[in-house]
Amino acid sequence: MDAPTVSQSHSVLEQMKEFRSQIPKEALAEIERPDPRRSIAWIAGDWLIVLAAYTLVLYARSIPSILTAMVLVAWAQRGLSNLLHDCSHFNLFRKRSVNMAVGFSLLATPLMSSLQSYRKDHTAHHNNLGSHDDPDHGLRNETALRHYREGKFDHRDLWSLFIYDMQDLAAFRRTLLGSTFHLPAKEFLPFAAWWLAVSLATGFMEGSFIGWRFLLLWHTTRCTLTYACYVFRELVDHSGLPSESILAFTRTSPSGRWLQFFLQPHDDNYHLLHHLLPRVPMSRFAEAHEVLMQTVESYRANFYDSYLFGSNPLLVTKLHVNHSAFKSD
Repeated sequence: MDAPTVSQSHSVLEQMKEFRSQIPKEALAEIERPDPRRSIAWIAGDWLIVLAAYTLVLYARSIPSILTAMVLVAWAQRGLSNLLHDCSHFNLFRKRSVNMAVGFSLLATPLMSSLQSYRKDHTAHHNNLGSHDDPDHGLRNETALRHYREGKFDHRDLWSLFIYDMQDLAAFRRTLLGSTFHLPAKEFLPFAAWWLAVSLATGFMEGSFIGWRFLLLWHTTRCTLTYACYVFRELVDHSGLPSESILAFTRTSPSGRWLQFFLQPHDDNYHLLHHLLPRVPMSRFAEAHEVLMQTVESYRANFYDSYLFGSNPLLVTKLHVNHSAFKSD
């Protein structure tokens, strides 16, 4: 029999409902209100970073310039990915139609994703957190991280687990191709039209038919630096913890550190908050975190105050401490 999971012990929805009941209704109403201005500022900021990186490649073609451009693009892609995540919850803007339009044109399509497919998979992750049906962290689930998919829980630190999960050709292939060959015709045509328009526009800037420099910069970064950041961030969110409840299986990463701004931009480090209150927009995470720290004692579970130094540093935390809890008989 498998170890107890979130879904087996106490349903995710029941846990969320119980947690919400501990928060004053006035505070909930405030922290669950989208902030469109901040959403627009974050999206614009990420695309300005991309533009700066692309300009660097166009006019300064040295190896250091290219590497710097790739780091900038990876930072922007991490930010856009987090905003896509928020968009899938319809948390960027008040109107669902605006979320869908912005999500398609500025977030999902550039990242080779389908907003509809992303939303379906991400909803399954929330509703089945830690169970076999969790597509990201489900034991023996074919789309989960490698160590979950293979049931291997003998790594004791994030670094060795990161190296192990990076050696996953199936996951890399999914990143490389994205949703390209899984889209229905009604989604594929606008998807292809978007990429054709971008290719032609950047080609005009480069003085050629197709913008090869932009395409190489964007997709090489997406499949290298950004992919590595994605895997590491997935590990930081849940891996190495027993999947007994939302509180036990989810971390709150350090905030206000330079590594957080790169790996988990736009306050994505408050992952426990997100699983407990998925209606809270990322633009309200910092505010909501302060409210919860003051009002709900249980929210302090798996809280890390630093990456390397401090009372509970994240990057040196021990994983799979109760080894038997991660094995099946």
